[in-house]
Amino acid sequence: MIIDKARFPLVFLRENASSQTENPEAELEAILADGLPFVLISDHPPHEEDDEPLEAKKVRALFFKRNRALFPRNCAGAVVIEGAKATPIPLRLAAQAFGKAFGAPFHFVPDEDAAVELGNRLLMNVRARRLVENLSK
Repeated sequence: MIIDKARFPLVFLRENASSQTENPEAELEAILADGLPFVLISDHPPHEEDDEPLEAKKVRALFFKRNRALFPRNCAGAVVIEGAKATPIPLRLAAQAFGKAFGAPFHFVPDEDAAVELGNRLLMNVRARRLVENLSK
């Protein structure tokens, strides 16, 4: 997987990239630490990680535990590009439950154009909410 920040605040998680992000957790932690709103856009639907090594699962779980407070503040949402094949209902429900637990709602769209459009709407909502919060202080 590669983390593509070229269109920040839209952050793409690309699975079929020719190069790989050496430490995706560290890169995501840096994005979260900046304190700026962003949207994660995955070009691949969630999948069962049965073949993933246990150590990789532990690293990811610790990453989310460490950053649990930062997600609702900074991540406006996660958008999954499904492509031609819809995400199975159990995986969709698991992703949405994960998003609810971390305060970053998951959305599913058919293509990258729809993902970008939705991502920009999510960011506008966050900016509007922050503006109202600042005005009411």
